[in-house]
Amino acid sequence: MKKAYQGLIRTLGRGEKGSRSLTLSEAHFLIKGFSDGIGTKVQLAAALMLMRVRGETCEEVAGAALGIKSTMSTQWSNLDVSIDWPCYAGKRELLPWLLLAAKVLANQGERLLLHGDPRSLSHRKHIAAYVERLNIPKASNPEEAQSALDSVGICYVDADSFSPLVAQFRELHQELGLRSLFQIAIRCTNPANAPVSLRSYFHPGLDKMHTKVAKLMSHACLDVRLLDDSFNDSVESTAVNAAEQAFALKGRVGIFKGVQGETEINPRISTELTIASRGDSQVIHLPTRLEGFVGMNTLSSELALVPEQASLILSQIWDQGESDHRRGIDSALFIKLGEVAEASVIGTLSAVYLLQGKCQSVSEAESLADQAWRMR
Repeated sequence: MKKAYQGLIRTLGRGEKGSRSLTLSEAHFLIKGFSDGIGTKVQLAAALMLMRVRGETCEEVAGAALGIKSTMSTQWSNLDVSIDWPCYAGKRELLPWLLLAAKVLANQGERLLLHGDPRSLSHRKHIAAYVERLNIPKASNPEEAQSALDSVGICYVDADSFSPLVAQFRELHQELGLRSLFQIAIRCTNPANAPVSLRSYFHPGLDKMHTKVAKLMSHACLDVRLLDDSFNDSVESTAVNAAEQAFALKGRVGIFKGVQGETEINPRISTELTIASRGDSQVIHLPTRLEGFVGMNTLSSELALVPEQASLILSQIWDQGESDHRRGIDSALFIKLGEVAEASVIGTLSAVYLLQGKCQSVSEAESLADQAWRMR
């Protein structure tokens, strides 16, 4: 098995004419083999950087995502979750308005699993710093997550709680100073196999990659032979569970360019929402909601000067229907932020409603989102 693992690095590094990319099965073994102690940290780092230089393929990302998922406890897949919401990018400025949209959905009876990695890109504003102020519980194991979902319909989980691989990949990222396919793959794991899952990206072209990755993962969950190869002991060793198969059959993935890569619709631009499933995919265009909005740079500057007010601003915008008490927040700033928050929330909710199939048109989705926001 160790020779087979070493063969993966040779496959990637034989030179311009002799090398090739990994198959989905080989990429799965690259991650799972490292987790099982077959491969070393040096071998994994070499493979990741060889793929990074050439550019990772969809098969490599899908295999890596399935490899990461295989290291997660099956207890996560037994959770009853309706929306999987990975939030790994963070924002450079402004606030995670997506949390307000998530709370609206939880109030409507949805069960949401938010997850991210605040220790990666630590200079950004990650949702982990804000969830508790909005009464969104943090969970560190499936039991805590189940309890939170049963009580309030929503919880946040640090990715470290899913798999020990997260910390190891983070260390490699920090040591090498380069991203790897892990940053894309972790977003695709859908730990609880929710029927609806969100994916965001920043760089052009990643929408097509995410679409193909979603399809490849679905097919692999339905046909275990796609993960089987000569380095696997048996087909049973890579068997998937019923929850994964159910998602593969009926699951839908919403893919869009988020604000600075975060999983939130940007209301200042029009957005292409790709809805991917095992059988097909469609693209829906969400219009700009803040056409001609001015003052965004000023808002960012003012927020940067008063970071301790960030969580307070989020909770006050959520509660403003019940209270006008703003505890010293400048009124003009609060009004402007409220406009941005409302547009972001309605755009994000519209995307989720379309992804769920609750609405047949964008206008219908926006109307439903607007009503839900005002009724919060």
